[in-house]
Amino acid sequence: MPLERTCVRFIDNFSGGSRGALSTEYFLEAGYAVIFLNRKGTIQPFTKGLPSSQLFDCLTEVIEVGGNGVGSIPHVKAEAEAVVSEAVQRVNRVNEQGLLLRVPYTTLFEYIMFLRLIASCLQLCGRSAIFYLAAAVSDFFLPWSQMVEHKIQSADGPLHLDLHKVPKMLGLLHKEWAPDAFIVSFKLETDERLLTSKACSSIESYGVHAVVANLLQTRKEQVWIVQKHGEVIAVQSIERDKSEPFIEKQLICHIVGLHQHAMTGNSHSIQ
Repeated sequence: MPLERTCVRFIDNFSGGSRGALSTEYFLEAGYAVIFLNRKGTIQPFTKGLPSSQLFDCLTEVIEVGGNGVGSIPHVKAEAEAVVSEAVQRVNRVNEQGLLLRVPYTTLFEYIMFLRLIASCLQLCGRSAIFYLAAAVSDFFLPWSQMVEHKIQSADGPLHLDLHKVPKMLGLLHKEWAPDAFIVSFKLETDERLLTSKACSSIESYGVHAVVANLLQTRKEQVWIVQKHGEVIAVQSIERDKSEPFIEKQLICHIVGLHQHAMTGNSHSIQ
C-alpha cells in the first residue's frame, strides 16, 4: 500500500504468496484453467519445490559451472535434476495448454482494478467460475487524494497517517461483478476466539459461498472451511496430512468438491 504517488515508502504485510501459488498448482491438477492474480515479487507456481524460492540462492544451489567458470556451460547439479526437470515440465505443460495466465500487480489500486476486469470477463463462465481470494489484501489504505506527489521527507518531523478502511469488494464481486460465480474468501486472525465469528460475518455480509479461516500461527498445518447451509453455519477442520508437504492439496480438493456440488445443487444460492 503506497504512501506517495511516486512511491518510495509503502506499508506491507508478512505474506509471500505461497498459499496462492501452491493452490494454483492444485487447481491446475484438478483440471481448472487459472488466472493467477499475484503481487510482483511473490512466490510463483511450480517454484515451491525448488531448493530456494530466492533467485540468487536457487542459482547457487541448483546450477554449477565446471572448471574455472570462464567459457564453461552451466548445468543443473545432479542432486537437483529431478526437481528442476519436474518443475520445467509442469510449467511447459500448462503453457502449451494455455491453462495459466499470470497477472501481476503492485498496488492495492491495481489489484481492485484487475479483480473487477477479471470478474467482468468471467461472467460468461457463469457457475463454472470460482474466485479463490487468497491474496492478503490490506484492510487500510491512504486515499490517492491524500498522498503527496513525491517522497515523504523525514526532515518534516514525525509522520502521522490517517488510514481509511479499504472498501469491501466482496459484496460487489458477488452481487454485481460475477453474480453466478462461486466465491471463496479468506480470513486470517491471530486470536482463535475471533476466527469463526469473523468468517461467519463475511458470509452474512457479503454472500460468499465459503470462507477459509486460518490462524497466523498454524496456517500451514490447519485451516477451517466455514459455510452456511440455510440458517446453519458449518465449520470443517482440515489438518495437513503428515505424508504431504503442503496443506493446500487437501484444501483445494475440498474446495473443488464444494464447487462441483454447487454447480449441480442448490447450495450455491446464498442470498
